[in-house]
Amino acid sequence: MRFIVTALLFFTVVSSSALAASNERVLKLDYAIYVGGFRTIDIKLDTTLGANRYDINLGLKGEGLIDWLFKWSMKAFSNGQFKQGEIVPRKAGHNSVWRGKKRRVRLTFPEKGFPSAEVTPPPKTDDRKPVPLEKRLGTRDLAGAILSYLTEVGANDSCKRSEPVFDGRRRYNLVFEKQAKVNLRRTHYSPYAGPALRCSLRLEKIAGFRTKKSRYRWASDGTARVWIARPFPNALMIPVRLEMDTAFGGLVAHLIAAEQRHNGSHTQLTTLP
Repeated sequence: MRFIVTALLFFTVVSSSALAASNERVLKLDYAIYVGGFRTIDIKLDTTLGANRYDINLGLKGEGLIDWLFKWSMKAFSNGQFKQGEIVPRKAGHNSVWRGKKRRVRLTFPEKGFPSAEVTPPPKTDDRKPVPLEKRLGTRDLAGAILSYLTEVGANDSCKRSEPVFDGRRRYNLVFEKQAKVNLRRTHYSPYAGPALRCSLRLEKIAGFRTKKSRYRWASDGTARVWIARPFPNALMIPVRLEMDTAFGGLVAHLIAAEQRHNGSHTQLTTLP
């Protein structure tokens, strides 16, 4: 389940990526997640990018069976700076509800020293070990890591890259491999049509994970496939589609609407009626 959540956040939070410009760029994106053909999760993303900073706000809500079973919702944020072409996170976190249980996570990435995390309520005792301080160095929060990744994709037109992540309890790498250039057609699910780069994504565990395997196996092989494209001119590429296999059937995430405001212009993409 953790990897599925990571994949979903990858598909949404990271959609903030666009080159910082002298004027602010505001990007609003809506995604719909389907599992086994049923719409299960809706995601709304608001992002503001300035000359040297970025601010991301995400809202996630379960729909249909997922909402009935788990009552899942989440509000997340991430902010940081652009420094000499590098993504430098400062603050990140989320408030979530899962089966009636609330959780609050706050991450801090200081200019000097080790990233720190506050988790409320404190995690229950399990067989996982805390992430050593030395393994936190050089990491980013999930959104910052993907923003870093997509700036490289846009610059190099290549999938291959590894991004180090610390999420407060776990340390892992997001590893992107393989690639194919494809053309997508506009459908009733997604308004985007045009060239895209198809990449594979897997999670490489480093520290902070449970040593015992969960009896709940959601993802079949622990990998995902993501399509990255450029729906707006003069902006970097964003994810427009994601697929992965689960025990409940195929998971597919679609970009269903997009809006960009920049330099006085207003551009929109919407699904077919």
